[in-house]
Amino acid sequence: MEKSHRFLDSKLALGVLSGVLLGFSFPPFHIEWIAFVALIPFLYALEGATSYREVLKLTYFSFLVFNIIGIYWIGGWNKQTDPFMMIGGAALVVGHPLFFAVPLLFYFFVRRKFGRNALLLFPFLYLTFEYLHSITQFAFPWLTLGYSQCYNLADIQFASFTGLFGVSLQLLIVNSLLTYALVRWMESPAPRLGKIAWPVSVALLFVVVPEIYGIAVLGSAKLSGFKHQMRVTIVQPNINPYAKWEGPPSEIMREYERETYLALHDKPDLVVWPETAIPFYLLLPQFSFYRNELQTFVDTTGISLLSGLPLAHYYADSSEAQPSSHYDDFMHEYYDAYNGAALFMPHVHHYQTYGKIILVPFAERLPYANHLSFLIKPLKWGVGISNWARGTDTTVFRLANGTRFSTAICYESVFPGYVREFAKKGADFLVIITNDGWYGNTSGPYQHAAYAIMRAVENRRAVVRSANTGISEFIDPYGRYIGEPTRYGVVATLSEKIPLNNRVTFYSEYGNWIARIAEIISAASILIGLFLKFMGKDRRSESHGLH
Repeated sequence: MEKSHRFLDSKLALGVLSGVLLGFSFPPFHIEWIAFVALIPFLYALEGATSYREVLKLTYFSFLVFNIIGIYWIGGWNKQTDPFMMIGGAALVVGHPLFFAVPLLFYFFVRRKFGRNALLLFPFLYLTFEYLHSITQFAFPWLTLGYSQCYNLADIQFASFTGLFGVSLQLLIVNSLLTYALVRWMESPAPRLGKIAWPVSVALLFVVVPEIYGIAVLGSAKLSGFKHQMRVTIVQPNINPYAKWEGPPSEIMREYERETYLALHDKPDLVVWPETAIPFYLLLPQFSFYRNELQTFVDTTGISLLSGLPLAHYYADSSEAQPSSHYDDFMHEYYDAYNGAALFMPHVHHYQTYGKIILVPFAERLPYANHLSFLIKPLKWGVGISNWARGTDTTVFRLANGTRFSTAICYESVFPGYVREFAKKGADFLVIITNDGWYGNTSGPYQHAAYAIMRAVENRRAVVRSANTGISEFIDPYGRYIGEPTRYGVVATLSEKIPLNNRVTFYSEYGNWIARIAEIISAASILIGLFLKFMGKDRRSESHGLH
């Protein structure tokens, strides 16, 4: 019994090691290469698991370490943070590892039917989980493995064909093949290089070929190859995200105007203010004074301005309101509030708008709120940002010169399949507006900024990222910075020329096709496993493995 406990402890140590390696492979750390081997200790330990309970325990503690390192920041953890946010952040860090147990339990089932060969199926089972974890209202794809490679520009250039999930699959295949080689080497009574030659060789191909392709792409990638460019200015005001909801509206808006004035000598074609830069319903009639003031500013300066701001839709017929809709006691009408953006152009009084569609679960909206409306009030928290309604359309804004662009708001920029819809609909460049000030100078804002690199590469679109407290940046269609990103926690304006591109990449056109293939392979392996179980065949002996 004592020997059994020592063995279990060693497996947990291997799992925890994988959790540490995975955590430090992600931004802001620049050691992304360890993701190519990070899962090997965990997968090797999993080979010795003998029960579902053991798999669950090993998976939970391994991925708990990964989550602690990767998303420790999500609770805010400062004196102004709403208690609900801190409790929710802690619950996410502790509870999220359970989601990772789902593909591993399926893998264990498949492994009992296919033996060691199941390691070759693991990448598809895990990738299916990553994809499914990105498509519901509970979605939280922040720790998708492919994001670990955002700083590895040469390696991710093939994402213009496969998207983020292709990068994840590359990492999973390399880890699985090397683990497969390790298992064969360790189990052989007389280790021979021939037994591990093919898995190691194939793993190296999955590392080297994308790298060579990426080096070739970057070597020939010149911004001069894009026919059209435009100058954009980003304003980073560094305003306390809690205080701005309480201060006088005019003061906040005029602070943005002052910062914008300072950048007018660059003669920008577009100025971008961050998420909820204007923290009140500017487009409603009762705020016409402030709206006219901003329109005069735009008319006088001659600039076009994209700003984050809340939007509202009132229901003339109360029967059409949703269970999650708000009620205006003064107007005696129901309305939906949106975390949105609006485009202001000189001498144009029709405002193009966009309402955020993918909302942060619980923080911005209760998942499936219209079906769980009784939970909205108990889970509502302060600073004016909970219970937003979901937008209805992926807006493509059009400037007076015909240039088209779209904006993702904060959390939306983490969803590759969603952002690619903007490029497919004709956006010449992408904008991301965000407010990462809730999390302070932690890993969170740096991770979020790095993930924008993947969106640029996937769609071959320049990305303009305006963040309230940082990090603001310009990224070219190959993931390279145009100029220098801002530092976190400073007031700054950036102005750069960005390339415009209306060509659609394979990924922009066809989306997450590689995840759908993984789904098919995963479903087939599980169904075959069920068939073998029904037939009474349980291949637990490793002697049946591939030789």
